[in-house]
Amino acid sequence: MAPPLIFINTDNSNPKDKLYSGIKAGGAKAEEKMEKTIEKIIDKEAGFTTSSYDNAKGYTIRLTVSLVEIGEHNVKCELSGSIEIYPLGKTKKQGKGAEMVSTSMKSHASADGTTEQSILDCVEAITESLTNKAIPIMKNDFNSRYSGK
Repeated sequence: MAPPLIFINTDNSNPKDKLYSGIKAGGAKAEEKMEKTIEKIIDKEAGFTTSSYDNAKGYTIRLTVSLVEIGEHNVKCELSGSIEIYPLGKTKKQGKGAEMVSTSMKSHASADGTTEQSILDCVEAITESLTNKAIPIMKNDFNSRYSGK
């Protein structure tokens, strides 16, 4: 029997629990860029999916644009984030809470130009980098957490 696909939750539609925060990079367009970039990378990766299935197990990658600096000819930006277990687990008080796998995701980049598109290009580059770094972390954690189950 084939092992289950590792589900990556990319649903950013809950305004009270945003997975992607792009306020410093223009808001909704930056958030959509993060979501679409993660989906593009994950859906190409063997053993992973962003399509939910019954009793899906996997991860949520949360990202926040933490810095945008516009210079004379370029833009610098920084993203920080975390990897959480999906679905949310039960807490001591029987509510639902996040269990972290990694809280130290952070990277920065720069892009030529000072336009909105330059900022989005910068956000996309960092999102790609962080997602690619997260894949082996999630794969190892998933195998140790769910092997034989």
